[in-house]
Amino acid sequence: MSDATSLGKLLVAAETPEIRCPKCGGKTVRVGTRKTAQGPVQKYRCLQCKAFFSSAPMPHRHYAPAVILNAITEYNLGKTIAETKAYLLRRFKKEVPQSTLHAWFAEFKDVCTFVAYRRKYSLSEETVVVSRTFDHRQEYRFAFHRLKTNMFCKTKFPGMRKYLWDIADHCPPNLLTNEVNDRCSEAKLASVKLAVVRQPDNNAVLLARLGLMLAERATERHQAVQRFMLVNDTATIAVEIPVYLYPHEAPDLGLTAPLTGHIDLLQVRYDHLCILDYKPDARHETNAKYQTYLYARALSVRTGIPFEKIHWAYFDDKDYYAVSAAK
Repeated sequence: MSDATSLGKLLVAAETPEIRCPKCGGKTVRVGTRKTAQGPVQKYRCLQCKAFFSSAPMPHRHYAPAVILNAITEYNLGKTIAETKAYLLRRFKKEVPQSTLHAWFAEFKDVCTFVAYRRKYSLSEETVVVSRTFDHRQEYRFAFHRLKTNMFCKTKFPGMRKYLWDIADHCPPNLLTNEVNDRCSEAKLASVKLAVVRQPDNNAVLLARLGLMLAERATERHQAVQRFMLVNDTATIAVEIPVYLYPHEAPDLGLTAPLTGHIDLLQVRYDHLCILDYKPDARHETNAKYQTYLYARALSVRTGIPFEKIHWAYFDDKDYYAVSAAK
């Protein structure tokens, strides 16, 4: 074998992402391929739990994942069954029977939970999702779901509901673009002790797996996961929420300049708000615990919601890590 051939194989191996078992997260080995309508897919075997799985995002499907997931998303945005069928035909050139659409909604209802509410209301994307694009040193697409925000925040978290409306119309114009300010994503707090616990796969992990199938390139991963969860998950009420904290509002942190950031996803779960940060490689994150902690501090000050009522975590399509103050 020539040196050029050997080097080429090494480079391919180095660029191939590590495939972990979707059940236990263990290391895997390749065990051949399987032919599908969309082309060959790699098969794997877990060295830890001995499970077999394939690289196909949705195994044994007649329709591509993008068709299925876009159908669910468009329906949850307010399209009727007939309008969803027409959308799929126009975009994907696929004639999907009405019975198949209903089957998809039923199959994914435990993950895409908003479908249960969707059937109760007459919705449209223009009236349900409020969105703004902020140029804060880079582009951030802030959005919140009006229906879910009213349902879950009007009584329990009125300060959160008010903040979402206020920030949409009156986001401080210079505060989040000033390069002198500190960023939550870059802060390291030696004086703050935090505990990180990996939790069993929850709905955020499952939603991320589905949302990522709609990203056509790596730069679209965040937006794909955020939009999919905002539309299809019952708990998720907002994405890319700008937050800020002035030094005098948190004297214990020793800030020398305003602290700013953008929360990836905000959820309402029972009697708590939950801040989620999507990290493409969550298990190797070292700073996300501080970042989400600072988000929680800032959000508590901005909304008046007690810090104890806010949970925070970071996740990807494999792992979910809950963060809390160490005891």
